Amino acid sequence: MKRLLLLLAILAAPAQARTVTATVYDPWYAGRPDYCTGRPFQFWGVSAAHAWLPCGTRVTVTHGSRSLVVPIRDRCDCNSIDLSAGAAYRLGVPLDGTAQVQINH
Repeated sequence: MKRLLLLLAILAAPAQARTVTATVYDPWYAGRPDYCTGRPFQFWGVSAAHAWLPCGTRVTVTHGSRSLVVPIRDRCDCNSIDLSAGAAYRLGVPLDGTAQVQINH
């Protein structure tokens, strides 16, 4: 019940940018079903995973001067956002490292 109330409070709050660490999915996940839709994960597609944002949520991810709207299609057990390689490439996030990005939902 507490988790539900926390989630409702987060969703009802006005949108605000949060700075988080972005990582890139491991290529091992390519072709495996994602959590939200069960469809095969497209490594070079545009999608992301997040620990608590609801599936289907579209977030604006900003890195430097680049921004991209990315749908949340999977879960991760971290306090960051995991980007597909296609999303990371478009944002200029290194494919083999991490970067600080802002997410706005």
